[in-house]
Amino acid sequence: MLLYQWGTYDWGEGMHFELNLTRQFIEDEKEGDDAISQLQVTFSYGPSRDLIAKGNGNHWCRSVAELADFKKFILARPEFVALANIEPPAVSIRHEYV
Repeated sequence: MLLYQWGTYDWGEGMHFELNLTRQFIEDEKEGDDAISQLQVTFSYGPSRDLIAKGNGNHWCRSVAELADFKKFILARPEFVALANIEPPAVSIRHEYV
């Protein structure tokens, strides 16, 4: 599955606005929560009134059949459009088991 998330957060380092794309994986040879991992790419921006006003939210893509609509959803989102041509001050890539 794919997850698109956006919003203004403070994870202990001050407020910032994030765009995040997460891919979940399930490994056949493991069981339960040990089988689930996530690869996340997060773009972080300084907070602004305009970005804070965009709110927080998320949207899932649960199958390959939904991929085209998922892409259209992201490309039309106001926060994505506002930031599409702005270099993010910080980008992180993280893989972790759930």
